[in-house]
Amino acid sequence: MDETNSWLRRVGSDLRRAFSIDYRSLALFRVICGGVIVADMLMRLPHTFAFLTDKGVLPLSSAMNYFGSATWSVYFLNGSPTFAVALQILTLLAGLALLVGYRTRAMTFVCWVLVISIQYRNPFLIEGSDALLRLLLLFGFFLPLGARFSVDAALERKDPYPAAAHFNIATVAILMQVMYVYWVGALLKVSPLWTSEFTAIEYVLHAQHMITPLGHWVVEHVPFILSLLTRFVYLIELIGPLLMFVPFFFPWIRLPVLFLLICMHIGFVLLLNVGYFPFISIASLVLLVPSECWDFLNKRWTARRSENIVVYYDKGCEFCLKTVHLLRTMLILPGIRILPAQDDAVAGPILEKHDSWVVAHGDAPVRLEWEALTWLVSRSPVLFWLSWPMRLVGKLGLGDRIYHFIGNRRDGFGRVTKALMPWRETTPHRSIVAAIVVIALSVLVFQINLSQVSRVPGPPAVTKNIRTALGLGQRWEMFNLASASTYTRWPVIEGVRKDGSRVDIFRGIDGAASLEKPTNFSAHFKYYRWRRFHGRLAEKSSEDLRLHYTRYKCRLWKRDHPEEKGNRLQTIQIRTGYAPTRLRSTPKVKNRYVDRGHTPCRQKKTAG
Repeated sequence: MDETNSWLRRVGSDLRRAFSIDYRSLALFRVICGGVIVADMLMRLPHTFAFLTDKGVLPLSSAMNYFGSATWSVYFLNGSPTFAVALQILTLLAGLALLVGYRTRAMTFVCWVLVISIQYRNPFLIEGSDALLRLLLLFGFFLPLGARFSVDAALERKDPYPAAAHFNIATVAILMQVMYVYWVGALLKVSPLWTSEFTAIEYVLHAQHMITPLGHWVVEHVPFILSLLTRFVYLIELIGPLLMFVPFFFPWIRLPVLFLLICMHIGFVLLLNVGYFPFISIASLVLLVPSECWDFLNKRWTARRSENIVVYYDKGCEFCLKTVHLLRTMLILPGIRILPAQDDAVAGPILEKHDSWVVAHGDAPVRLEWEALTWLVSRSPVLFWLSWPMRLVGKLGLGDRIYHFIGNRRDGFGRVTKALMPWRETTPHRSIVAAIVVIALSVLVFQINLSQVSRVPGPPAVTKNIRTALGLGQRWEMFNLASASTYTRWPVIEGVRKDGSRVDIFRGIDGAASLEKPTNFSAHFKYYRWRRFHGRLAEKSSEDLRLHYTRYKCRLWKRDHPEEKGNRLQTIQIRTGYAPTRLRSTPKVKNRYVDRGHTPCRQKKTAG
């Protein structure tokens, strides 16, 4: 009996270890998620008018109930361009705050609200990457994402998380969500292209509307590796999730699997134009980086870069003390000692004479002012590259001016930081309510994924509004269907003026629309979400979307061509060209075109 209990305790301990997340992994996850949000907003902003306003391709009235009565979005409050731009800038700022770890839990929630809002504002643009981002933010809200390398951590008077890793029901939930992407994605790959012919990757890389120049080069010059890549992707997605949590030989089984999955996503970045899916996927995978990796990096690299460094600050200056704490944390130099200069016989007189902090490193001469800051930044294992432009600023004579400009106004900055960045005294506590919420979310997510790969029914219908409101919907079927990537697709959109003359709307040129496949897709799809939008536009069920798109394009043409006042566009015909992929062993097939008919620019007036 004692042996059985001992074995059970050992297995339980191993499983707990496998489902724990190192605080440094949580920090890197937070940084990447924040970066993805910022980058996504920067890419969306130029297309605000088209995608997020009443005068664009989808007015509010058509978006509000797309997912049912529980569809919600902050964007539903107003359909103007100004309001949409303001919300995107707010999302960008919230993403930056999440990246640096400022009021991390609150910013995680704000980011989740704003991210799901922009996704629900135009659901025709939603991709798998969007679903993964909102799900990670939802579960991330229940985790201490700001415990390391954050503004919050720098301002803690005492480290509330002294252990290396965190374990609770939320770590289990978010790690299982990460694995569903691969496990369910592999089980949905039922096409012979994946399971027996092993030509799926070759088909994907022949879809010219999706590949990068490097992807085209691989197809042309090293096609023999494509069947191997197909086998690799299928097997690593199918077996990888299981190997990740093997409690034995931990972490030596997890590490190579994790490395291979990250390499797969790097391959997606290099070969395919699939938006930020690879980046948010890598963010989810870094949650699985074990403590042993971080300890190794710290011992061999990080710790050495902050050995024997002492920073002396002006005693009594809270702003100065906070600044040094922030630098130590954000530059990832944990070994720096922070001491008041007035308590040191050497540093005190130097501070008084030069009105500067003092940075000492062993027996080397002390460094002051801007030079000291530049040198500290150069010691950072991650942000060292910022020291290069900082040296140039110093040589131009601007560095010390900036330093003393801030120093001479430290009382004012001190009042600002006191209000916005007070010292923190966080006390971790276990919330039964939070645990119950996470368990309920985990059960719903498990049912959603299990129902897609088995005959087990999905979540009860009564939970539909909850699933919609929280953004739990997900389906990991990228490149899974037999026909999804076996062709190259492009729009053929033609406008007809009042006098019967024609214009190529898609290419933006006068004359009848060309049926020929574009030679340079990147020139026409400068933003990848337009490719997604045109794919949805071609669907038979998207009649309302084609109506709104037509009116949007007619308004744009009218605005951009005032000289055609008496000869406006009357209708737009939307067709989609499909060029079936022809591999070496398949016969040549003609292109086909799907015609969705003519849509009038203006609604016809009814009699009476």
